[in-house]
Amino acid sequence: MKYLYAIVFAIAVFQTSFAQQEEIDTDRPDQTETPTIVPANHFQMENGFLHQQNAKSESELALPTSLWKFGVSKNLEIRVTTDLIYNKSKDSTSTGLSPIVAGIKVRLWDEKGVIPQASLITQVLLPKVASNELKVKYLAPELRLLFQNEITDDIDLGYNLGMKWDGESTDPTFEYTISPNMNLTDKLKAYIEIYGFMPQQRHPEEWFDGGFMFLLTKNVQLDISAGYEITSTNNHHQFFESIGFSFRI
Repeated sequence: MKYLYAIVFAIAVFQTSFAQQEEIDTDRPDQTETPTIVPANHFQMENGFLHQQNAKSESELALPTSLWKFGVSKNLEIRVTTDLIYNKSKDSTSTGLSPIVAGIKVRLWDEKGVIPQASLITQVLLPKVASNELKVKYLAPELRLLFQNEITDDIDLGYNLGMKWDGESTDPTFEYTISPNMNLTDKLKAYIEIYGFMPQQRHPEEWFDGGFMFLLTKNVQLDISAGYEITSTNNHHQFFESIGFSFRI
């Protein structure tokens, strides 16, 4: 797998000298999904390596989490998410492929004045397409509306509203994100973000995170980020750190 990543990464760097399209726009590292569609007939891959501490004796590693995207037209992209996970708790560990998520992103309309650019993601978690230890009970859909307003030439505001199921319960979880993004230089971007999850049977989770994105070329991006759970019911606040790279060919 690492050799495949190296080959496609090299192709993306080489191809940049011939590319005329806009800079790569990714859904990572923040939780706010961009309304931008991958250009037609282009493949984009967004990879992240993450450590998350869920409790004092419970942690999760994503090695990696990968979002595979292909632009079908200017208004539609196909998306598949794969996560190679290592979960460790006080009493057990589990390793393998978590359930694959497949879906589409559809452009709804472009920005005009105060009306934001908007797209819709509809996708589904496939409960049995996973390692045995990580399979879940139910088919788990997700719907998310994606919005973005350009504030200035160097600042935009992204925000999402959605609902999803986790595959273990028939009750949905509502979710929201708000994320200002800033161009610090021609190559370096930064973001801060507030996001939250509101399940029906458990306490809400509210998070704060931030990070940086660095453009190696128009088609290749590196990122680093970290986040902290604001809410807590057991005197432990979850947190995570992540690094990633994304490319388009």
